Amino acid sequence: MRADELLQTHTHWHGNTVLLRLTGELDLATAPLMHRAATTALARRPQTLYLDLTGLTFCDGTGLRALNHLTHQTHTTHTNLHLTGLHPNLHRTLDLLKTTSPWTPPTPPP
Repeated sequence: MRADELLQTHTHWHGNTVLLRLTGELDLATAPLMHRAATTALARRPQTLYLDLTGLTFCDGTGLRALNHLTHQTHTTHTNLHLTGLHPNLHRTLDLLKTTSPWTPPTPPP
């Protein structure tokens, strides 16, 4: 399977806020897709980036590193990052890794 068959990214803009939805698997093969979508969105300098993980079905160590890298990207661009739709197991893993600051999000825009 191709990476774009394993992970789909959907970007929606609402003024100065971007919602990036991931659907599928976030792993070694697909992390570059998320990185590309996030980098493209951040190039427009949004005030806030919501990353919706409701449709995420799998996340390995590379996916965790990609999420961690995204926190650094948003910090560098002075963009607020909020994750939504975290599966309890992924939330627990992120909590154990002490990377939970952006993982407690408010409700995303419609």
